[in-house]
Amino acid sequence: MNREIPGFYYDSAKRKYFRIEDSRTAPAQAAWSAQNVKRRAVEREEDVRKRERARSLAGRVRRARVLEGVPLMGGLLAREAGLPPPTAAGETLARAWAERLRAKGVVKLWPWISGDRGPPVTAMWVGPSATRSGLGVVFGTSDNVDALAGSYIPRDADDRVNFQDGAQRYPGLDFQPFGFPPGLGRITDIKFHEPSFTVLLACEHPGGLGVGINSITQSRGGSGSRASSAPDGWGLLNGPFRHDSSASAIHALRPAPAGSRLTCIAGTNAGIIQLQDDKVTWLTPPPSSGRRHPKRQQPRQQRRNKQGDAGDLPPWQGDILSVDFLDQNPTELILAGTRSSHVCLLDLRVPPREWSPENNTFKHASSAAHVRSVGAYNVLVAGPRSAMALYDVRYLRQRQQQEQQTPHHQNGYQYKNKWNANATHPLFTFPAYHNEAHIHTGLDVLTSPAGYGECGIVAAAHSGDNNNNNNGDGTVGLYSLRDGSRIPGGEVDGIRASAVVKSLVWQTLAGDWHPSLFVGEGSAVKKYSFWA
Repeated sequence: MNREIPGFYYDSAKRKYFRIEDSRTAPAQAAWSAQNVKRRAVEREEDVRKRERARSLAGRVRRARVLEGVPLMGGLLAREAGLPPPTAAGETLARAWAERLRAKGVVKLWPWISGDRGPPVTAMWVGPSATRSGLGVVFGTSDNVDALAGSYIPRDADDRVNFQDGAQRYPGLDFQPFGFPPGLGRITDIKFHEPSFTVLLACEHPGGLGVGINSITQSRGGSGSRASSAPDGWGLLNGPFRHDSSASAIHALRPAPAGSRLTCIAGTNAGIIQLQDDKVTWLTPPPSSGRRHPKRQQPRQQRRNKQGDAGDLPPWQGDILSVDFLDQNPTELILAGTRSSHVCLLDLRVPPREWSPENNTFKHASSAAHVRSVGAYNVLVAGPRSAMALYDVRYLRQRQQQEQQTPHHQNGYQYKNKWNANATHPLFTFPAYHNEAHIHTGLDVLTSPAGYGECGIVAAAHSGDNNNNNNGDGTVGLYSLRDGSRIPGGEVDGIRASAVVKSLVWQTLAGDWHPSLFVGEGSAVKKYSFWA
């Protein structure tokens, strides 16, 4: 690049400098005349202003509403116009992908029960088979059946469930559903612990004598740990039960991530339990030894009047409906959703006696039936009263700092101002979600649909419509994690189960190109996948 020398003009064609001359002495068409040099400078400035104005106006053009319903068309038009898409590219592709979901077959866990009177699937897990790389497997249970059932999931070249094709590809393999011995009690949740390749079962001991965690293992070599009717080495291990009258119900189970000292955590009606080294122990202090809420901020007379209230116990020692590990530090930070609408963020590096309800919890608009970590600090919470919202737990830190910085006194007692109101406000809500009164409904999150970048899709079962009747029962909706809006779900939008759907699982099976949504519709498990 040539340097600009004051008083000189550089001619790029002749590759030499000319002294700028007065227009009266320079030739009429000379590029180095003062008049021509000034004219070109003005033209360059005007051209720059035009480009900046065009760029500014392009950013102010609003997208037509019709294109929101057809995001792929909107993305293509934006690209043709040379404009950045209004939504992230990953979000646009994910919406277009979800709109092409189609029904891809059915797996019946209890085929010997004819008609539509089969027991509804209340808990299930879908995943790979260790000994048959091309097959998937599903384990499911029902509140009406005191046993666990399982089945392989063979698929053909179109990702469709196809048992005939599976019988040809795997001759000699029995594709009839297999069962496990009864007597486990009521199974309330089924999850998979990937580091140990173990299926975990949350069980309530018969007679309300306690809760526990059983496991199903599959040896990579094909022989099970114990004999059972399940083929290919699936063996049921009678897990440790906690015979404690303090906990008689177990609501949710979450496997621990790789690197954690725990195998899993589970929410009960009396706090959180943990499985570590094949032992079930309390993660939170049991109710009998639980400390009560700090009352330093209450006058003595108020403390005397409120003694014995059920609300005196910290929320994490109450009815825990959902649990998860926070993605920001999954080995040490856990989330717990309570029936009392509290969402607790608990640090395992800190002794429980130092946890504070004022600094470690925030309140949701309803019972926190589902709590899911969907990013480093973002937490999805859903429950009855049609309440689903996304929160940022970093506001808890701002709330704590403000409490420490703004104390004041009243009547001789020290109080602290209420926390920043934004600390408990969601980033956004999901206005189209409707669940009037059910706690146990299906919900699962797909954080990266088909590898389309940082976006997410929530699959949530509905219960009752906005007019408080049952017309919405048995339906499933897909929602965007970017703004909380409902997105077209293809044939998923056409689901009409006979009752509220209680089991939803996103999973990518070995050999499939895209993730699929598995839905427990009645007594059958149906597969919904992308149809190109």
